Amino acid sequence: MNPYIQVLGQAAVIYPIIVVLFTIPYIAFNYHKYGSVLSLRVLIVYSFILYLLCVYCLVILPLPSPQEAAALQGRQAQLIPFWFVREIAQQSGAALTQPATWPSILDSSTFWVTFYNFFMTLPFGVYLRYYFCCGWKKALGLSFALTLFFELTQLSGLYFIYPGSYRLFDVDDLLVNTAGSMAGWALAGPVGRLLPSRQELDATSLRRGASVSLARRAFSFLVDCACAAVASPLFFMVSALVLGQALPARWLPLFLWGYFSLMPLLMGGQTPGKRLTRTRILRTGGQKASWYQYPLRYGLLLAGVWGLPFLLDALLLAWSDASHVGALAAPVLRTLLTGGYLFGLFFALVLALLRKPLYYERWSRTQIVSTVVPDPPDQTS
Repeated sequence: MNPYIQVLGQAAVIYPIIVVLFTIPYIAFNYHKYGSVLSLRVLIVYSFILYLLCVYCLVILPLPSPQEAAALQGRQAQLIPFWFVREIAQQSGAALTQPATWPSILDSSTFWVTFYNFFMTLPFGVYLRYYFCCGWKKALGLSFALTLFFELTQLSGLYFIYPGSYRLFDVDDLLVNTAGSMAGWALAGPVGRLLPSRQELDATSLRRGASVSLARRAFSFLVDCACAAVASPLFFMVSALVLGQALPARWLPLFLWGYFSLMPLLMGGQTPGKRLTRTRILRTGGQKASWYQYPLRYGLLLAGVWGLPFLLDALLLAWSDASHVGALAAPVLRTLLTGGYLFGLFFALVLALLRKPLYYERWSRTQIVSTVVPDPPDQTS
């Protein structure tokens, strides 16, 4: 199998791991900056990560075997600029003054290595200009820095993991890779006109971030759950020290109610999750919520999601014991109640997707609003 195909296959195996580690911070960053996660932006950024991973794997792979590593003494660096031109001429026998010999250049292995090195970094320049909006000077510096990083990775034996370099440090690679990136930067000018500009992507993201989606609310809630999970052991430990005994697990809902009620009071209608996603709890109509509306809002939410199932189960158990319900009737009734509860959750999910107020929002007269303000329209256009 082609070694390049093997290396790209290994990059494809590593890529999902990087995606898993990168996704949550990236979502948090987008919600905090724009208030939304734009699918086209995700495609661009994740393709950029995949590209960098593939290039990095092409630089470091294949790794030397243990036997090769044990005998590794390092390779001598190639420090003469444009040495590849002489090697291509020697391998192919081509002469600049004899056009008939030029096709033989395609028989030179050095030509193809140089060709691949040039096109390997061409997409990097495209990304720099199109998405990261870099001018040519900044793009030149970043392209050279990336190429130098790759060459030093090789020269150091993969950051001194190996006793010597297992690949050649070549100054020509610095020149060719940097030239490839700058060619990509130049190409991104006409190509970028076919795609939405970075400014248009940002404007669309901010416009969508002016409203609060269900995904944004869910991410905010998960962040708060993570914060509560960190704080709950401290709460129970302090309670045990104060009371002289550990609190039972049934106090957990009370702790969550306290967390979601107290945080908005201390943070001006926000929790850590809402501050991260740039949302806020307000009174219905847009005014600042009163202090009692926060505990009422989350008390109703916890009562419906957490308390109702326990209450129904306790009532069913008491009724079964009191009326001596048959062995078949009790499970059937329990199944009907469970199905009704799940249908209620599904109905609430549909309302949330349609951005309709849920029961605890209507009864507490509160709403979640976005603090993202879209950029004002350009008056000159």
